[in-house]
Amino acid sequence: MTANLLAGLPPEHTRFVQLPNDKGHNAAWDFRRSPDGRFYVSVCGESDLPLSALLYEYDPRSGGLSLILDVEKSWIVDPRQMPPSKIHTSLDFLSDGRLIMATHNTSPAPGHQQWLFEQHYEHPWEGYPGSVVLIVDPDTRRSRTLGIPVPRESIYGGILGDDQRYYYFLGYMRGHFYRLNLETNEVKDYGKVSEFASCRLIKDGKGRIYGSAYTGELWRYDPGKDEIEDLKVCFMSPHGTKYRRALIFGLNSPRGTLFLTNNVDGEMLELHPETLEVTRHGSVHLRPEQPRNPYLRHAIGGLAADKDFVLYYGLETYHGADLMRLVRWDILRGGEPENLGLIAPDGKQSHYVCEMEFDCDGWLHLVDVCGAYSPYILAVDVARLSAPGEEAPAADIRAIAEPDMHMNADDDAFMHIEAESTRTLPLHRHMRWKDTAVGYMRLSGGKLYGITGGERVCRIICGSDGDMPEKVETLYEGGGFLSGADLADGQTAVLTTDGRLLLLDPVVGEAVKVDLPGDLTGGRLHFALEGRAIAASDRDGFVYELNCGTGTASRLDGIRLHTSDAHLQRLDERYWLLSGTGTRLLKYDRTTGRAEKLGVAAPSIRGRGFAATLTGGVLLTDGTFVGGTRDGMLFALTPDLRRSTGYGRLYSAGALRNFVLAGDDVVLGVYGGSADAGHVFRFSPAGGFADLGRPRVVKDNAGQREVDSEWANIHHISLIAYSPQEDCLWVASAEQYGCAIRYRGLARSDS
Repeated sequence: MTANLLAGLPPEHTRFVQLPNDKGHNAAWDFRRSPDGRFYVSVCGESDLPLSALLYEYDPRSGGLSLILDVEKSWIVDPRQMPPSKIHTSLDFLSDGRLIMATHNTSPAPGHQQWLFEQHYEHPWEGYPGSVVLIVDPDTRRSRTLGIPVPRESIYGGILGDDQRYYYFLGYMRGHFYRLNLETNEVKDYGKVSEFASCRLIKDGKGRIYGSAYTGELWRYDPGKDEIEDLKVCFMSPHGTKYRRALIFGLNSPRGTLFLTNNVDGEMLELHPETLEVTRHGSVHLRPEQPRNPYLRHAIGGLAADKDFVLYYGLETYHGADLMRLVRWDILRGGEPENLGLIAPDGKQSHYVCEMEFDCDGWLHLVDVCGAYSPYILAVDVARLSAPGEEAPAADIRAIAEPDMHMNADDDAFMHIEAESTRTLPLHRHMRWKDTAVGYMRLSGGKLYGITGGERVCRIICGSDGDMPEKVETLYEGGGFLSGADLADGQTAVLTTDGRLLLLDPVVGEAVKVDLPGDLTGGRLHFALEGRAIAASDRDGFVYELNCGTGTASRLDGIRLHTSDAHLQRLDERYWLLSGTGTRLLKYDRTTGRAEKLGVAAPSIRGRGFAATLTGGVLLTDGTFVGGTRDGMLFALTPDLRRSTGYGRLYSAGALRNFVLAGDDVVLGVYGGSADAGHVFRFSPAGGFADLGRPRVVKDNAGQREVDSEWANIHHISLIAYSPQEDCLWVASAEQYGCAIRYRGLARSDS
């Protein structure tokens, strides 16, 4: 170790300001200079304490602080719920001088021992009710609360559009991108753009907004087109898929490009917005690279440029403890990263620098967070700094063991599905995001054959061990996938969003287009009948026998599905099972065209019989029917349909659906709809009703830390497929930025 790497910043060129931490606040995740030169800093809680965020104005010359906003006094915080503990990368400036921002949560509820946001996502009393958007006048200290734009979601990064009627933001849990109309309070959801937890948004010179997925794929929102464009530009990591790679900082350069860098690697990209050409400038690390923590937590902390666009940033280093150093990089003129010294004023070593800003006098102000002395601001007269020589005194460094804010090491809090092996198929990496939602899967010969598509219908093939598709091809460009079901002859029928029927063999891939009667536009396909016929339903729930060879359909008398998610179950060639109104179960006779009410009812929560609609089910090999309802109740009917056994509810209020056989008497299925956090469950008469967990590969989790595959977080599950021969379960996403996850050894790992 050389002396200059151990030297601290010269104290004579710095000024230290302690931010308020008397109540336990230990972080500050927004620090911005306004267009009129005023500085604002959020003081946040990121600990085991149930704290609410504060916003201060900071005087860069005197170091004075003035409280602008106490969120707890501007928004009613229920004492049992998770509090609005942060204002995180969401502060921006309206043209009239007011501030707009959103709250975020990383503090537990008062009754919790640790922060468990996702574990309490659907808990109405102890979870996070959702982030609020606030507008604050810094002169009068008056705040206006716009409410919760996305219930249960935590806003993790926000930015005003050039058209200041619109405020754009990201959701932590689901990874969606949203727009809030500040005139009408209308919220528009543009869909999934990240696995989860990506926070940085930056605009180019034309007002287009850039962000990235958690795993480093860049995307752009163009207000003129009002749509998301996946750029197929990605940060590249020397560590493969081991760590997160999200965009963390970005700057507009004087040559019209964007300089973008990520965590944990700190790769510096220069993106040319008009051509999408990328210049890779290498990593932000010193040459040669300095010591790093054996398990990487972050790389770069804060990023700012002086008047000559010389870059300054905090850089992670490791000397028996994680701490930061200040680095300078004259990148436009071909320089290399230059060490300026460790950030440890009077021994108060910096754990992480969240943001930094220059003032009008050329001083750099950086904010330390999440350490033993946090939060604080250190102002640095960088014009007087040079690389410390060997004679420079060493900084006061102590081996402080800071908690890893990202890592979940409590197996009682693990949410993922456990298996002997887990692999992610990141379709978003290899396809247009809009076409990655999976609508159909077939397992054959050790391979997955899938049908996907939001705007087109595509076929994918994936082998048993790969993490990328062996083949992706477009079958139809007139519309996207809407519904699909197998025919008796082994072919598959696909209903498209533009009202066409495609007949195809998923293994071979050739598709034949068949015109449909208008009645079935927007409908669903259910199951095979004789020959080339299939049971289908229209938007109003009327049921048809559809001849897939001719495209003709005949509406059936005496049968109607009462909700858009109602399940229709084939019992045999003559009889079908379905829900009537309320808890009523019906047996439909195809030969007579009549439905008979069963003597048993679907199980329901008392007073919620209106939510007892059958939404999924499957027949066991002995003829027992196992089904689930819209309210999440599981039950079984004997083969004679005379006796019912209820097994209760899995979780919250989400539906049970997409049942598949995993053995003679073992059933797997899906819990949850588009707004729920999807789970996979298992049922057998002997083993009962069990939750297998959520389909996610999140390596900030000790149970998945060493999984050698891409990260994934499927919130809305489309469907599942299971091969008993291989004990292989596939779980697929219903959203754009889609993926599928393959689990091997599921039964053995859960036995």
